[in-house]
Parts: sequence; structure tokens; C-alpha cells
Amino acid sequence: MQLKELLQAITYECVQGDAGRFIADICYDSNKVRKGSLFVCIKGQRANGHDYLLSAVRRGAAAVAVDVSEIICLGKKRVLYAGGEKIVIEQCEREYGVAFVFVRDTRLALAQLSAAWFGHPAEKLRMVGITGTKGKTTTAFMAASILAEAGHRVGMIGTVFIWDGRKRIPASHTTPESCDLQRYLAQMVENGCDCCVMEVSSQGLKMQRVAGIFFDIGVFLNIEPDHIGAGEHASFSEYLCCKAKLFSQCSVGIVNADDLHAGRILRGHTCSVKAFSMRYPAQVTAEPPEFFMEGGSLGSRFTVWCGAGRLCVRLCLPGVFNVYNALAAVAVAEHFFVTPGQICRGLERTVVPGRCENTGISEKYVFLIDYAHNEMSLKNLLETLRVFSPSRLVVIFGCGGNRSLLRRTRMGEMAGHLADFSVLTSDNPRWEDPDKIIDDIESGIRGTGGAYVRIPDRAEAVRYAVERAAEGDIIVLAGKGHEDYQEICGVKYPMQDQALVADAAGRLAEKRAGRMSTVRTAESERDNGGIRKSDSGYLTGQTRQDI
Repeated sequence: MQLKELLQAITYECVQGDAGRFIADICYDSNKVRKGSLFVCIKGQRANGHDYLLSAVRRGAAAVAVDVSEIICLGKKRVLYAGGEKIVIEQCEREYGVAFVFVRDTRLALAQLSAAWFGHPAEKLRMVGITGTKGKTTTAFMAASILAEAGHRVGMIGTVFIWDGRKRIPASHTTPESCDLQRYLAQMVENGCDCCVMEVSSQGLKMQRVAGIFFDIGVFLNIEPDHIGAGEHASFSEYLCCKAKLFSQCSVGIVNADDLHAGRILRGHTCSVKAFSMRYPAQVTAEPPEFFMEGGSLGSRFTVWCGAGRLCVRLCLPGVFNVYNALAAVAVAEHFFVTPGQICRGLERTVVPGRCENTGISEKYVFLIDYAHNEMSLKNLLETLRVFSPSRLVVIFGCGGNRSLLRRTRMGEMAGHLADFSVLTSDNPRWEDPDKIIDDIESGIRGTGGAYVRIPDRAEAVRYAVERAAEGDIIVLAGKGHEDYQEICGVKYPMQDQALVADAAGRLAEKRAGRMSTVRTAESERDNGGIRKSDSGYLTGQTRQDI
């Protein structure tokens, strides 16, 4: 494809060089540039793509898109400073034969160019975009499960992974960079998908990652003060405005009418609106749920009223917030004309990796894995689990390094107030000392009087909890959820909470089996000394202690 053909998809200031140049691909990572690439310089949180312009050119880029704000005019010359090195645009164009495209927003340009490059794949799929502070992942899995039950070929994009219709692809962001996103959508089309359910983060909206995509359905779940600070959002108002952008970018908006900020989210919307609620009249509503704890698992039963009529729903997921997630998924499903039976079966079969995920290691107590990694999500999780009246509520958690100190102390406070016992451990320390992070958490929990223990090694912390678990307990390992790594000093080491729990349960079983073997050996020796065995093989004439 020629550069001038791609440029029809964007608004640009001017082109320096040959617009008829052949383009082999589009990229924003200079390390992936090859001969004929169009390199788009985008500004990230940690790096500015303009600093790598010369590296991209030397690798063979045919064209480069740059932000006009980075250009300095010196007389008749246009100059750009890349990583401290002065680049004269006209001279670089002559020396390397590269074309320069000047735009006002390189992120927007990347999104529009990528959509054009991949043939506008979103237009060939029914697109469902889900936004909210909490519940995006679970709602996406619920909606995808229902649609799959109804026979749809569903693609998924989100925090846990990308599903392109044939394989799972690891996810680095909740909403991928626009070029990657368009590539995944194109793969879905190629693999026969007819719809895509994706999580749309506030960062994805702010950074133009979904620009150029018009959603058939946009979903708003909730919003709370979070993701505010350096590298995220400057204020709650900005956070809210970013999420609201989805509703000028979709045909139908499905909104949680019970959220206090629903009205502000819809301010300036251009879509038709459908509401779900547990408090007010709406197109999709639910009666108060009944929660159950049985056989080492948690769940809920409730009745939903919607266009399809009365649905009796059973979820293998606890919490009122999951009832709200289910209502959102039902509202989505109704636009695909699925049957009541398909809705109910899809919801009951929904399992979400790392979201109140039941490990199933015991029928006597519940051991869950959850992604709760800030004070609000931990509060909601622990309050939800309290409803089941466990014998003890135990939480194992840490906090990520290079994040807000306030988040750590507040997580400690939440755990101290709401859990019976806390095990403070390491999460993703990143570039910080794990013990220092735990000190910060401890400063929050200490003032509550809550019982706790410090065990920095996450695997050892899990073993500690498993070995002391008792009947009727609910234990939750929080913070990492679906993640399969632990990040230490910039390196991601393999680690998965599910594997830690399975290993701890296996070690405990081996330990108990070893004790059983020791006891039976001792019994055998005593029997040889004249103590009679019953026909069943167990000792009689004495009381055995529990193993």
C-alpha cells in the first residue's frame, strides 16, 4: 500500500518527501521497524517515540509520522531533537529517503492509520465495549459465555488475555495499543468471529487506542475514585470524562442506573440508552439475590426481569457486584436475540480466571483467588465474603511497588477492619524493597487491632494459610489474580497464584500422608507386641489421636 493511500484515513499538516512510497507495515516500536515500515512516534508514560526516530530511520523505515509540537522551525529549516540529537528534517529526508508526515496527534493518527491498514476489521464484527472501574473482566466473560452458548463465534480482548477465535494471546494492557488492537480484530475476522467483546479502559479511551472504532454496544458498569495520580488521570473529573467518551462512540449505551455518576457519564452522549438496575425501574432488573456456600464453593441465585421475560439465574460467583455484572451481560445478550435458556446456561457456566476464582482444593473450606489490588476492590471483596458468615475470613495480600503509599496503608486498614486474619506478603515489588512495602501496609493494619502475620515470600504465605485452614473458613489470595509473573527489579519471574495454592495443597496432603504412614507403622509395631487388631485393620482397645 502506498503512503498516500493510507494518508486518506487521517488529517495531517503536510508531508515532507515522497508520498508515493510503498509501506510494508505500521509500527510504533522502533525495535520492530523493518524495511518499508511506517513508524509512528507516540509519547508514552516512560518514553517518547520521537527519541527513537533516528533508530527507526536507520532500520529502514520508509516513512515517519511525527507530532508538529515536537518540531522547531529555524529559519527555513525544520528541526527535531531526538534523544538529545539534532535532526534536520530536510537533510534526514534526503540522506535516508524517508518521508515525514506531520500530524497534530500521533496517537490518533496511529489508530486511524492502523484501522485503514488492516481493512477496518471492527466494521466486520459486532463490537461490544465495556468500561467501568470494577467488573469489566467478569462482565466480558459473562457476555462472551452467553453469546458462545447461543452459537456465536466470539473474540475477546481484555485484562486476562486476548482470544482471536483460535488461540489465547497474552495481554499487556487491558486495552491494547491501537495498532495491536486492530491486528487482533483482523485476526478475529480471519478466524471466523462474528463479534468481539472487549474491555475498554479509561486509559484506552484517553490515549486514543479505540479511536476509529464505532461500537455497536457500549456498557458502563460503575465509577469510583481510582487510577488517579502520576501516569494515570489528573483528577476524578478527567477520569470520568475519559470513560464518558465511549458513549459518543457507540450505537447503544447500556448503563448502570444505580451508579451515582451515571448521569454525568451520559452527558453529551450520542447513543440510544438502555438501563439496568436493582433499585429503580429499568429495562433489565433483578430481585435481591440469595447467596450460598456449599461443598467448598460460593455462589448466588436470583431472578432477572428483562425483555425475554423472567429468568432464574444461578452464578458460581459471589457478591451483589456480580449480580450487576450479570445484568449488564443480559442487557448485551438481548441485542443478539439469544433465548432465556442460553442466557441462564451461559451465566452459570461463566468462570473468570483470577476473579473470585475457586481453587477447589477442599470441600470443607473455600480458597479463592482474586485480582483485588487496591483499597476499594479489597473492601468490596471482603464485604462480599462476609455475607457468607464464614468461621474465619482470612486474606493474603501485598501491594505493588512504585505505586501510591496511601493505597498500601488503606489496604492494610481495610484488611484489619474486615478480615479475621491477614497474611501480609509480596505482590509485584517492582523496583522497591518488598519489606518496605509490607511496612507501609502494616502501618495501616496496626491501628485497627486486626490480627496479622508478615510472610514476604508469597509461596510460603500461601502454605501458611493452607496448613492452618479449618472447616467453614473462607481464604482469599488477593492482588494478582490471573497474572502469571512476579515483577522484581524490572524482571517478570514466572509465578501464578493458582500454582502456588495447588502446590501448598499437594505438600499438605503429602505431609498428612506421611503422618498417616508413621502412625500406621507404629500401630503395626504395637500389634506385633500383642495388641489385637479388628477385622477392619484399625486398632481396637485404644483411642487413636487425630492425624
